[in-house]
Amino acid sequence: MSLPHPDFALYDNVGRTTEQVTAHSENRPTVDDLHRWAAYDAREFSAWLPTGGAGASISDWTQQVYRARSAAELNTVAQAVLGDGHSGLSELHLFLEAAAEWCERNQEPGFAARYRQHAEELSALGDQLAYLSEDHLASVYRRPNQSAPTRPGPSVATAPAPPAAPTRRPSR
Repeated sequence: MSLPHPDFALYDNVGRTTEQVTAHSENRPTVDDLHRWAAYDAREFSAWLPTGGAGASISDWTQQVYRARSAAELNTVAQAVLGDGHSGLSELHLFLEAAAEWCERNQEPGFAARYRQHAEELSALGDQLAYLSEDHLASVYRRPNQSAPTRPGPSVATAPAPPAAPTRRPSR
C-alpha cells in the first residue's frame, strides 16, 4: 500500500517548532496564533496607541548605564528606573494593577488575581533591588582607600577674579 503523498507524511513537520507540532496534534492554537488573532481583533484600538514601543524609555535609561562612570552615577540611573515615585518599575506596577482592575470589571477574577500576584512580586523585586543599590553604595563609600568621589570638604573662600579689561579696537 503506498501513500498518496509520501513527501507530505515524511516532511510535514520540517521547519515547525515543537509548539506548532504539539498544538496541531492537540487541536489548539499556538501562542503565536493567539497573539496574531488578538492583534487583528484590536487593530482599530491599536491605531490610537503611541508609536514607540513601551520599552523605548527604558532602553534610553539603559544607555545611560553605559555612560555612568561611578557608582553614584549608576545609582542615579537606577533610582530613576527602579526607585519610588514615577520610576519605570513603579509605572509597571501601576500597569499590572490597572490590568487586574480591568479583569475584575470584566468578570475575570482568576486573571485579576494573577495580575495582582505579579504586581506584588514586582514590588518585592523592587525592594530587593533597592537593598542591592544601598549595599552597592555602602560598599563603595565605606572602602578604606575610598576610590569613590570624596565628599566635598569645607571650601576656602577666594576673592573673585577682577573683571577683565575691555579690549580696545584698533582705530583706523
